Amino acid sequence: MKVTFFDREEESNPLNNTTIDQASDLMEILDPSQTRAPFFCELIGENGFNLLLGLGRTCSCAQYNRSDGSAPYFMAVVPGQTREGYAEFLMGNTATPVPKHYCIAFDMAKQLAVHFLETGDRSPLVSWEEI
Repeated sequence: MKVTFFDREEESNPLNNTTIDQASDLMEILDPSQTRAPFFCELIGENGFNLLLGLGRTCSCAQYNRSDGSAPYFMAVVPGQTREGYAEFLMGNTATPVPKHYCIAFDMAKQLAVHFLETGDRSPLVSWEEI
């Protein structure tokens, strides 16, 4: 499958609107993200689904939903993990709070992204909670 990358924090990112069909190309885009302030990016699949990723050094998150914006929306959750409070991710220069209940490791977010690239579906590596 192919996905299109969009940085939802930096409209001027030269990688915006890049079509990706290889996991190695996706990693070249995602790996440098760890050095930035936490932000959202999105992978838009050719199958009618998107994966919105909040990327940060200590907390990342992932939301799977239809490209047309209709429900349902699913957030990745690590089974048995309980965290209080909120993490913030930048989108359009605005800090957007996300409950830490949805925090996953950066490496897990990358694995979810690769699974989405390869299958267009949610990864079985985590639970998916409908929000």
